[in-house]
Amino acid sequence: MNNIIVIVKNKLISTDTVLPVLIELKEKYGISSIVVVNDQEAHKGINENVVIRDAINYIGRELYIGGSISNKIIRKFVKIGWLCILFLKLITGTKVLHFGFFDIFPFNILGKIFGNRLYYLQSDAFTHSYGKFDEIVAQSPALITPNSKNVVIFNNDLSQLKIINSYHRIFWFGNTRTRESWRHYVEQRSTTYFKKYHYNIDLSRGCIVFILTSFGEMRQMRSPGGSMKMLFKNTIDVLSEVKGNIPVLIKPHVFTDLNIVNEQIQNKSNFHLTYLHPSVLASAARVFICNAYSSTMADAKSLGVRTVEYSDYKNSVIEISKGKSMGYEYIDEFINNDSNQFKKIITSIISIESFNDSNSNSNSNSNCIVDSNNKDDSEFLNIIATSS
Repeated sequence: MNNIIVIVKNKLISTDTVLPVLIELKEKYGISSIVVVNDQEAHKGINENVVIRDAINYIGRELYIGGSISNKIIRKFVKIGWLCILFLKLITGTKVLHFGFFDIFPFNILGKIFGNRLYYLQSDAFTHSYGKFDEIVAQSPALITPNSKNVVIFNNDLSQLKIINSYHRIFWFGNTRTRESWRHYVEQRSTTYFKKYHYNIDLSRGCIVFILTSFGEMRQMRSPGGSMKMLFKNTIDVLSEVKGNIPVLIKPHVFTDLNIVNEQIQNKSNFHLTYLHPSVLASAARVFICNAYSSTMADAKSLGVRTVEYSDYKNSVIEISKGKSMGYEYIDEFINNDSNQFKKIITSIISIESFNDSNSNSNSNSNCIVDSNNKDDSEFLNIIATSS
């Protein structure tokens, strides 16, 4: 059986993006994958997210490479050892998928030698409009000129690619998390996950999913250091008032301060923390809510679930966004600094009596972003599955 190596980035979004591809390679071609993680927080995030952890074990295994080593000398030896292992793997024909790993020294040396066996992947399955807000949120996205000969495109935003020329072979694969293979994988397992991790929650009327981020400073907010805590408190208060017996599943980010969360919900009924994957949560959700746009909302939107952002953007951001969310493509309702309007919209969404009628998470729903395979997807999968 053929094996491939997949080197993911420090943020889980890259793992999320590539997993549907690896599942398809496993189920259609019998290809197993070694998912390499070299960051401690990413390793922790994978093992806390039971769906991602189980999916990695389904398609192969995780290989955690010394991200917690503090000694610089030992880290250097680990890096040299990993360089040697990759050299031996590549020289014997192993294909490697990555997100920029071979564009950084010393691994860019291998990139120049074995570029035809390396496949640079986009990190995000969805197209976003973050670029126009970079200056406000003080971000400077790194521009990459891939050493890899092969470049795999999942969305239409190519702004992070500095130079693409005749040397590169481009595969227009398309969105990975709307593919039938991923949707089927999640659909088969969602009920089991809810029974295992939320067996004491009545989901007969669906649930409200509340996506959290950090409570730290956010430059796009009216009060960079205070808006997120204020929004969180307001959101909990509104939901507590209007939700009735519909449970609220709160999904924290890896950097969320859980002390703040627990303090706010300790005397509230039917509020629960969850670490299930957004695609699983979407199978039972009436609505996804966030206070600062998260790419998780794209997952919900793609599966036909209503999305609401109740935020507190400062005026300069509102002017640039023209009164919309920073991720407007995937937000159905955007409310800025108006808790009464937020209350009105949530009440309207959850007021429909039948969850089955209101739940738009179905392939036939017009809001659902369906699997749109591109002409290059099968070619890419076939090439990966073919021995060198």
